[in-house]
Amino acid sequence: MITTTLTSPELEVYAKLNKNFAKVFEIAKAAMTDVPSSGKYYVDGDDCFYMIQEYDTKEPSRARYETHENYIDVQIILRGEEEIRFETLDKLSVETEYNAEKDIAFQHMTDEYDSVRLVSGELSIIYPNEPHAPSLSTDNGQSHVIKLIAKVRP
Repeated sequence: MITTTLTSPELEVYAKLNKNFAKVFEIAKAAMTDVPSSGKYYVDGDDCFYMIQEYDTKEPSRARYETHENYIDVQIILRGEEEIRFETLDKLSVETEYNAEKDIAFQHMTDEYDSVRLVSGELSIIYPNEPHAPSLSTDNGQSHVIKLIAKVRP
């Protein structure tokens, strides 16, 4: 998992990791000032698309890890703040088997984890089979979040 900001000079380096990352970063920069409506948008067919989601963060007690096999998640906070917890797959047990149609599996939450707090303009690049538990309230309490989640084929 990579965590950075949309204004970081290193963003140019990360843009070279995948043919669609630069496109996603430019879309996200534009969305910081002009937020698109909630929904799904295609950039490069099924190889790259994004969703705009709006929600209130959930209590960490409701957390569970998710993994994907076919897509990299690029999760970018446009408004608000949230915590994303993460752990290595070998330390987790399966809650829900992989669903190929939805490209998702769920793992049980553990008491030990690492986490990152993301605020407006920050992002995480989460590769396939990297367990992550997004959309969680921070120590500052519940937050109303608008997030751009891009799905990019490796």
